[in-house]
Amino acid sequence: MTEPKANILLEGGAAGADFARVREVGAGESVVKVLTGNRYEHFRRTGRSEEHEGVPLDVFEWSGNTFVAE
Repeated sequence: MTEPKANILLEGGAAGADFARVREVGAGESVVKVLTGNRYEHFRRTGRSEEHEGVPLDVFEWSGNTFVAE
């Protein structure tokens, strides 16, 4: 089994948020939702890229959050 290859970097969001900022998404994805506790943090593609540990990553910027429905 091959290791996932990180291709995006998440910027912004709640201070001290505990989730991976570098992750992998499909090539056509323009929005990423990350479950953190009782809510989803939403990130949108910016069109920018940034180098992280020698690898260029597409930057997704925080755009808001929604709470999980009960």
